[in-house]
Amino acid sequence: MQLRECEYILAIAEEGNMGKAAQRLYVSQPALSKMLTKLEESIGMPLFERQSSGMTPTRTGEAYIEGARRMLELNSQWEQEINSASGKHPSLYLGVPMLRLLPLTGYVLPRLAKQFPGLQVHYLITPQGKLLVDLLNNKCSLGIGIAGPKFSNILNCDMIGQEEFVLVVPKGHPLEKEASPKNGGHYPHIPTSLLKNVPFVMSRPDAYSTRLTLHFFDQNDLHPPIAMTLHGTSDIVNVVAGGGGVSLLPSQPLKAMGFEDRLTYLQVDTQEPPMQVCVMYRRGYTLSKAESAFVELLREAYRLG
Repeated sequence: MQLRECEYILAIAEEGNMGKAAQRLYVSQPALSKMLTKLEESIGMPLFERQSSGMTPTRTGEAYIEGARRMLELNSQWEQEINSASGKHPSLYLGVPMLRLLPLTGYVLPRLAKQFPGLQVHYLITPQGKLLVDLLNNKCSLGIGIAGPKFSNILNCDMIGQEEFVLVVPKGHPLEKEASPKNGGHYPHIPTSLLKNVPFVMSRPDAYSTRLTLHFFDQNDLHPPIAMTLHGTSDIVNVVAGGGGVSLLPSQPLKAMGFEDRLTYLQVDTQEPPMQVCVMYRRGYTLSKAESAFVELLREAYRLG
Protein backbone atom coordinates (compact mmCIF):
# COMPACT_ATOMS: atom_id res chain seq x y z
CA MET A 1 0.00 0.00 0.00
CA GLN A 2 1.64 3.21 -1.21
CA LEU A 3 0.79 6.67 0.13
CA ARG A 4 -0.19 7.95 -3.29
CA GLU A 5 -2.56 5.02 -3.76
CA CYS A 6 -4.05 5.75 -0.34
CA GLU A 7 -4.71 9.37 -1.27
CA TYR A 8 -6.23 8.36 -4.61
CA ILE A 9 -8.55 5.73 -3.15
CA LEU A 10 -9.74 8.11 -0.40
CA ALA A 11 -10.45 10.79 -3.00
CA ILE A 12 -12.55 8.34 -5.07
CA ALA A 13 -14.43 7.23 -1.95
CA GLU A 14 -15.11 10.79 -0.79
CA GLU A 15 -16.15 12.14 -4.19
CA GLY A 16 -18.00 9.01 -5.32
CA ASN A 17 -17.10 9.97 -8.86
CA MET A 18 -13.96 9.32 -10.93
CA GLY A 19 -14.11 12.64 -12.75
CA LYS A 20 -14.45 14.71 -9.57
CA ALA A 21 -11.75 12.70 -7.82
CA ALA A 22 -9.36 13.18 -10.75
CA GLN A 23 -10.06 16.92 -10.78
CA ARG A 24 -9.39 17.15 -7.06
CA LEU A 25 -6.13 15.19 -7.40
CA TYR A 26 -4.96 17.16 -10.47
CA VAL A 27 -4.56 13.98 -12.52
CA SER A 28 -6.32 12.83 -15.68
CA GLN A 29 -9.36 10.59 -15.33
CA PRO A 30 -7.80 7.83 -17.54
CA ALA A 31 -4.68 7.81 -15.34
CA LEU A 32 -6.80 7.51 -12.18
CA SER A 33 -8.91 4.72 -13.70
CA LYS A 34 -5.77 2.86 -14.76
CA MET A 35 -4.33 3.10 -11.24
CA LEU A 36 -7.57 1.77 -9.71
CA THR A 37 -7.80 -1.11 -12.19
CA LYS A 38 -4.17 -2.10 -11.60
CA LEU A 39 -4.68 -1.97 -7.81
CA GLU A 40 -7.84 -4.09 -7.97
CA GLU A 41 -6.05 -6.64 -10.16
CA SER A 42 -3.22 -6.92 -7.65
CA ILE A 43 -5.71 -7.43 -4.80
CA GLY A 44 -7.83 -9.81 -6.81
CA MET A 45 -11.12 -8.14 -5.90
CA PRO A 46 -12.93 -4.91 -6.81
CA LEU A 47 -12.72 -2.02 -4.38
CA PHE A 48 -15.71 -0.14 -5.83
CA GLU A 49 -18.98 -0.97 -7.49
CA ARG A 50 -19.42 1.09 -10.67
CA GLN A 51 -22.99 2.36 -10.75
CA SER A 52 -24.78 5.08 -12.65
CA SER A 53 -25.15 6.97 -9.37
CA GLY A 54 -21.40 6.84 -8.68
CA MET A 55 -18.64 4.75 -7.12
CA THR A 56 -19.67 2.74 -4.04
CA PRO A 57 -17.03 0.90 -1.94
CA THR A 58 -17.33 -2.85 -1.76
CA ARG A 59 -16.71 -4.67 1.50
CA THR A 60 -13.08 -5.11 0.48
CA GLY A 61 -13.00 -1.46 -0.52
CA GLU A 62 -14.23 -0.35 2.89
CA ALA A 63 -11.43 -2.32 4.56
CA TYR A 64 -8.86 -0.83 2.18
CA ILE A 65 -10.19 2.71 2.77
CA GLU A 66 -9.92 2.29 6.54
CA GLY A 67 -6.34 1.05 6.18
CA ALA A 68 -5.53 3.95 3.86
CA ARG A 69 -6.80 6.44 6.42
CA ARG A 70 -4.66 4.88 9.13
CA MET A 71 -1.57 4.84 6.93
CA LEU A 72 -1.92 8.53 6.04
CA GLU A 73 -2.49 9.34 9.69
CA LEU A 74 0.63 7.44 10.77
CA ASN A 75 2.64 9.15 8.05
CA SER A 76 1.44 12.55 9.25
CA GLN A 77 2.47 11.78 12.83
CA TRP A 78 5.80 10.38 11.69
CA GLU A 79 6.52 13.59 9.76
CA GLN A 80 5.67 15.66 12.84
CA GLU A 81 8.00 13.61 15.03
CA ILE A 82 10.85 13.81 12.50
CA ASN A 83 10.38 17.58 12.11
CA SER A 84 10.36 18.02 15.88
CA ALA A 85 13.51 15.92 16.32
CA SER A 86 15.31 17.78 13.54
CA GLY A 87 14.42 21.22 14.93
CA LYS A 88 12.05 22.15 12.10
CA HIS A 89 9.10 24.40 12.81
CA PRO A 90 6.08 22.58 14.32
CA SER A 91 2.71 22.73 12.56
CA LEU A 92 -0.95 22.76 13.51
CA TYR A 93 -3.69 21.55 11.16
CA LEU A 94 -6.99 22.79 12.54
CA GLY A 95 -10.58 22.22 11.47
CA VAL A 96 -12.49 25.24 12.77
CA PRO A 97 -16.09 26.40 12.28
CA MET A 98 -16.12 30.13 11.49
CA LEU A 99 -17.88 30.78 14.80
CA ARG A 100 -14.83 29.69 16.83
CA LEU A 101 -12.09 31.65 15.12
CA LEU A 102 -12.20 34.70 17.37
CA PRO A 103 -10.88 33.07 20.60
CA LEU A 104 -8.10 31.45 18.57
CA THR A 105 -6.84 34.57 16.85
CA GLY A 106 -7.47 36.86 19.81
CA TYR A 107 -6.01 34.75 22.62
CA VAL A 108 -4.69 31.26 21.86
CA LEU A 109 -2.47 31.70 18.81
CA PRO A 110 -0.55 34.80 20.01
CA ARG A 111 0.41 32.96 23.20
CA LEU A 112 1.18 29.75 21.33
CA ALA A 113 3.54 31.64 19.02
CA LYS A 114 5.62 32.70 22.03
CA GLN A 115 5.95 29.09 23.17
CA PHE A 116 6.73 27.71 19.70
CA PRO A 117 8.57 30.29 17.55
CA GLY A 118 8.02 29.67 13.85
CA LEU A 119 4.86 27.65 14.43
CA GLN A 120 2.94 27.06 11.20
CA VAL A 121 -0.85 27.09 11.59
CA HIS A 122 -3.10 25.79 8.82
CA TYR A 123 -6.85 26.48 9.00
CA LEU A 124 -9.59 24.46 7.42
CA ILE A 125 -12.76 26.53 7.85
CA THR A 126 -15.41 23.84 8.03
CA PRO A 127 -18.97 23.73 9.40
CA GLN A 128 -19.76 21.74 12.52
CA GLY A 129 -21.69 19.18 10.48
CA LYS A 130 -18.67 18.38 8.30
CA LEU A 131 -16.04 18.34 11.04
CA LEU A 132 -16.27 14.62 11.73
CA VAL A 133 -15.74 13.69 8.07
CA ASP A 134 -12.81 16.09 7.71
CA LEU A 135 -11.09 14.61 10.77
CA LEU A 136 -11.62 11.01 9.68
CA ASN A 137 -10.32 11.82 6.20
CA ASN A 138 -7.14 13.45 7.54
CA LYS A 139 -7.98 16.91 6.23
CA CYS A 140 -7.12 18.26 9.67
CA SER A 141 -5.56 16.85 12.83
CA LEU A 142 -7.58 18.75 15.45
CA GLY A 143 -11.17 19.94 15.26
CA ILE A 144 -12.96 22.39 17.52
CA GLY A 145 -16.69 21.97 17.97
CA ILE A 146 -19.66 20.73 19.95
CA ALA A 147 -19.23 17.15 21.11
CA GLY A 148 -22.42 15.18 20.58
CA PRO A 149 -22.76 11.38 20.76
CA LYS A 150 -21.88 11.06 17.07
CA PHE A 151 -18.46 12.58 17.78
CA SER A 152 -17.66 11.06 21.17
CA ASN A 153 -18.42 7.53 19.95
CA ILE A 154 -15.78 7.80 17.21
CA LEU A 155 -13.22 10.44 18.24
CA ASN A 156 -11.20 11.50 21.25
CA CYS A 157 -12.94 14.55 22.71
CA ASP A 158 -10.98 16.75 25.14
CA MET A 159 -13.42 18.99 27.00
CA ILE A 160 -12.63 22.72 26.72
CA GLY A 161 -15.63 24.52 28.17
CA GLN A 162 -19.32 25.27 27.83
CA GLU A 163 -21.29 27.66 25.66
CA GLU A 164 -24.82 28.94 26.00
CA PHE A 165 -27.11 30.54 23.45
CA VAL A 166 -27.12 34.19 24.60
CA LEU A 167 -28.20 37.63 23.52
CA VAL A 168 -25.13 39.69 22.64
CA VAL A 169 -25.56 43.45 23.16
CA PRO A 170 -23.14 46.40 23.17
CA LYS A 171 -22.04 47.77 26.53
CA GLY A 172 -24.49 50.39 27.78
CA HIS A 173 -27.40 49.14 25.66
CA PRO A 174 -30.84 49.88 27.20
CA LEU A 175 -31.52 46.13 27.49
CA GLU A 176 -28.54 45.81 29.79
CA LYS A 177 -30.27 48.09 32.29
CA GLU A 178 -33.50 46.06 32.12
CA ALA A 179 -31.75 42.75 32.81
CA SER A 180 -31.77 41.14 36.26
CA PRO A 181 -30.23 38.02 37.84
CA LYS A 182 -32.08 34.72 37.45
CA ASN A 183 -31.59 31.58 39.51
CA GLY A 184 -29.28 29.13 37.78
CA GLY A 185 -28.22 31.55 35.05
CA HIS A 186 -24.68 32.64 34.31
CA TYR A 187 -25.82 35.96 32.84
CA PRO A 188 -28.46 38.60 33.67
CA HIS A 189 -31.88 37.67 32.30
CA ILE A 190 -33.92 39.77 29.88
CA PRO A 191 -37.70 39.28 29.28
CA THR A 192 -38.51 38.19 25.74
CA SER A 193 -41.22 40.85 25.45
CA LEU A 194 -38.56 43.58 25.38
CA LEU A 195 -37.07 42.24 22.11
CA LYS A 196 -40.05 42.95 19.82
CA ASN A 197 -38.67 46.12 18.24
CA VAL A 198 -34.93 45.65 18.80
CA PRO A 199 -32.89 45.45 15.55
CA PHE A 200 -31.06 42.13 15.14
CA VAL A 201 -27.85 41.35 13.29
CA MET A 202 -28.08 37.93 11.65
CA SER A 203 -25.69 35.44 10.10
CA ARG A 204 -26.12 33.77 6.69
CA PRO A 205 -29.29 31.64 6.25
CA ASP A 206 -27.51 28.26 6.54
CA ALA A 207 -25.60 29.14 9.72
CA TYR A 208 -26.18 27.26 12.97
CA SER A 209 -26.83 30.49 14.91
CA THR A 210 -29.39 31.62 12.32
CA ARG A 211 -31.38 28.39 12.65
CA LEU A 212 -31.43 28.77 16.44
CA THR A 213 -32.39 32.44 16.20
CA LEU A 214 -35.30 31.83 13.82
CA HIS A 215 -36.51 28.99 16.04
CA PHE A 216 -36.36 31.36 19.03
CA PHE A 217 -38.38 33.96 17.09
CA ASP A 218 -41.02 31.36 16.20
CA GLN A 219 -41.25 30.08 19.78
CA ASN A 220 -41.89 33.56 21.12
CA ASP A 221 -43.88 35.02 18.20
CA LEU A 222 -41.21 37.66 17.61
CA HIS A 223 -40.81 39.63 14.39
CA PRO A 224 -37.99 42.09 15.16
CA PRO A 225 -36.41 44.25 12.45
CA ILE A 226 -33.28 42.77 10.86
CA ALA A 227 -30.61 45.47 10.80
CA MET A 228 -28.07 43.48 8.79
CA THR A 229 -27.15 40.01 7.55
CA LEU A 230 -23.43 39.12 7.57
CA HIS A 231 -21.40 36.07 6.59
CA GLY A 232 -18.93 35.74 9.47
CA THR A 233 -19.40 35.69 13.24
CA SER A 234 -16.44 38.03 13.73
CA ASP A 235 -18.19 40.59 11.53
CA ILE A 236 -21.42 40.20 13.51
CA VAL A 237 -19.63 40.67 16.83
CA ASN A 238 -17.87 43.79 15.55
CA VAL A 239 -21.12 45.31 14.27
CA VAL A 240 -22.90 44.59 17.57
CA ALA A 241 -19.97 46.05 19.54
CA GLY A 242 -20.26 49.18 17.41
CA GLY A 243 -23.95 49.60 18.23
CA GLY A 244 -25.43 48.22 15.00
CA GLY A 245 -27.92 45.91 16.71
CA VAL A 246 -28.05 42.82 18.91
CA SER A 247 -27.55 39.16 18.03
CA LEU A 248 -28.27 35.69 19.36
CA LEU A 249 -25.09 33.61 19.36
CA PRO A 250 -23.41 30.81 21.30
CA SER A 251 -21.38 32.46 24.05
CA GLN A 252 -17.67 32.84 23.41
CA PRO A 253 -15.03 33.85 25.99
CA LEU A 254 -15.25 37.65 25.79
CA LYS A 255 -11.83 38.27 27.32
CA ALA A 256 -10.17 35.92 24.84
CA MET A 257 -11.80 37.82 21.98
CA GLY A 258 -10.81 41.21 23.43
CA PHE A 259 -14.45 42.31 23.76
CA GLU A 260 -14.97 42.27 27.54
CA ASP A 261 -15.22 46.11 27.58
CA ARG A 262 -17.45 46.34 24.51
CA LEU A 263 -20.05 43.55 24.79
CA THR A 264 -22.44 42.09 27.36
CA TYR A 265 -24.11 38.69 27.37
CA LEU A 266 -27.75 38.45 28.46
CA GLN A 267 -29.75 35.32 29.13
CA VAL A 268 -32.96 34.75 27.17
CA ASP A 269 -35.60 32.03 27.55
CA THR A 270 -34.52 29.38 25.07
CA GLN A 271 -34.83 25.62 25.18
CA GLU A 272 -31.23 25.12 24.10
CA PRO A 273 -29.12 23.27 26.72
CA PRO A 274 -25.49 24.28 27.40
CA MET A 275 -23.16 23.04 24.67
CA GLN A 276 -19.95 21.13 25.43
CA VAL A 277 -17.06 22.54 23.42
CA CYS A 278 -14.25 20.08 22.73
CA VAL A 279 -11.03 19.65 20.82
CA MET A 280 -11.53 16.46 18.83
CA TYR A 281 -9.03 14.19 17.11
CA ARG A 282 -8.86 10.68 15.74
CA ARG A 283 -8.50 7.76 18.13
CA GLY A 284 -4.96 6.46 18.20
CA TYR A 285 -3.58 9.91 17.32
CA THR A 286 -0.90 11.21 19.70
CA LEU A 287 -0.85 14.97 20.27
CA SER A 288 2.41 16.79 19.63
CA LYS A 289 3.76 19.25 22.20
CA ALA A 290 2.38 22.18 20.20
CA GLU A 291 -1.02 20.52 19.91
CA SER A 292 -1.16 19.75 23.63
CA ALA A 293 -0.25 23.37 24.42
CA PHE A 294 -2.94 24.53 22.00
CA VAL A 295 -5.57 22.47 23.86
CA GLU A 296 -4.50 23.88 27.24
CA LEU A 297 -4.52 27.48 26.01
CA LEU A 298 -7.99 27.09 24.51
CA ARG A 299 -9.21 25.61 27.79
CA GLU A 300 -7.67 28.56 29.61
CA ALA A 301 -9.46 30.99 27.29
CA TYR A 302 -12.84 29.47 28.16
CA ARG A 303 -11.97 29.38 31.87
CA LEU A 304 -11.22 33.12 31.85
CA GLY A 305 -14.59 33.80 30.20
